[in-house]
Amino acid sequence: MQRVKRMQPVLRIAELEADKAGRMLAMAQQRLLAEQQKLTQLGDYQQDYRERLQSAGKQGMSVDRLRLFDGFNRQLDNAMTHQKTVIAHFEQEVAACHRKWQQLDIRHKSLEKMLGRLQLEAEKAQARNEQRNHDEYARRRPGGGWR
Repeated sequence: MQRVKRMQPVLRIAELEADKAGRMLAMAQQRLLAEQQKLTQLGDYQQDYRERLQSAGKQGMSVDRLRLFDGFNRQLDNAMTHQKTVIAHFEQEVAACHRKWQQLDIRHKSLEKMLGRLQLEAEKAQARNEQRNHDEYARRRPGGGWR
């Protein structure tokens, strides 16, 4: 039983570490999702902007205005390229957090199983001791022993 009691804090720490890693994974996934949504918004905005350019182009526009449209469109392309880089970074972060969480979760489950085995062994040893004590008592009791 002493081994079981000594291992319980270790198991609790492993559980807390796995939980913390799980929360970190969830936060990383939320950040990734937010960045992906930003890219989607940029893409939607760029599509809308190009449609406005086509509409304005049908009505005719000056070269200067066309350059402004083109320059802003390039800025949107650059922003989208940058956003894809940010997303790739967050994908790597999510993957790293997932690996860490898996490792800590496996460790926690392994310790849990080991503690279960130790508990079972302790219970069996206690049952053997109780049986031995019971047998000893029965043997020493007057009229309870072998003749």
